[in-house]
Amino acid sequence: MSRALLQCFAAALIAAAGASTYAADTWKPSKPVTFIVANAAGGTGDRTVREIQRVVLAHRLLDVPIVVVNRPGGNGTIAMNQLAASRSDAHVLLLISGANLSAQIAGLTPHGHNDFTPISIIVDEYFGVNVRADSSVASIGDMLNRLRKAPDALSFGTASLTGTNFTSLAAALRKGGVDVKRLKAVGFPGGAEISMALLGGHIDVTHTGLSNMAEHLIAGKMRTLVVTGPRRMWGPFANVPTWKEAGVDAVATSWRGFMGPRDLTSEQVAYWENLFRRVATSEEWKLDLKENYWVENYSGAAETRRRLDAEYLEIKQIMTDLGMAKVK
Repeated sequence: MSRALLQCFAAALIAAAGASTYAADTWKPSKPVTFIVANAAGGTGDRTVREIQRVVLAHRLLDVPIVVVNRPGGNGTIAMNQLAASRSDAHVLLLISGANLSAQIAGLTPHGHNDFTPISIIVDEYFGVNVRADSSVASIGDMLNRLRKAPDALSFGTASLTGTNFTSLAAALRKGGVDVKRLKAVGFPGGAEISMALLGGHIDVTHTGLSNMAEHLIAGKMRTLVVTGPRRMWGPFANVPTWKEAGVDAVATSWRGFMGPRDLTSEQVAYWENLFRRVATSEEWKLDLKENYWVENYSGAAETRRRLDAEYLEIKQIMTDLGMAKVK
């Protein structure tokens, strides 16, 4: 055998050995995976995880089962406690949203986003400002005019008085010339309870995710005055203006994504990034987005960390102005 042929043969063996080592070192789940949801079953967060679970199973993106665990309570602390206790275990992920940041800023939880490993953001859901079909509030302009004169003239229902649901509403109303410190607002456990309170006449206005109100809008029981996205939506919201169309420079979203425990390896992070990317590009997920009035907004780990850091500062400023921030 010639020297050149021997060299080629040796090089091939080295390459094969390297490929084998890489394959052995590439991480993938070896036991059932747990997705933690800091909300009760049936809510928007729970529905997001169940839809992702369905897509993963349909495409066999995982060789192990997914177990969805609901850990409501404590402003997300109960769910984050479980994640914190799973340090270095990439088989446990937590569904996150802006509510995790606002709870941290309000001093309602000892955990912060820097205590964990950001993985991905996968979806945006915009809010809607809604009234009953028979409400005397004719439009978003009418509502703003009333609140400018008397900020406590209308009662608002929102998911949490310390969450992005309320802080984004307050930020938009403030830009619209309303003294938001005098707003009359009531917190509820979730979107279903908010809608029932509105329909029952216990509150005047709701500010909640679009998927929570679509059926009531279609049934003619509610009217949506404004949506909080950068552009108009589809279906029953096609003719609803945005805040910017109403003259208020505001956009707000209830994004959702995933964090893992502290000390995950780069291979583990890359595995989950790739899985959520594949979910986000699937036809089933695109159909889920349309049916739930969600908007795809996939980002990987590095971009997710940057977004969390930037949004933390934005929310902190809003909550400081409202007298709600407890962290320095």
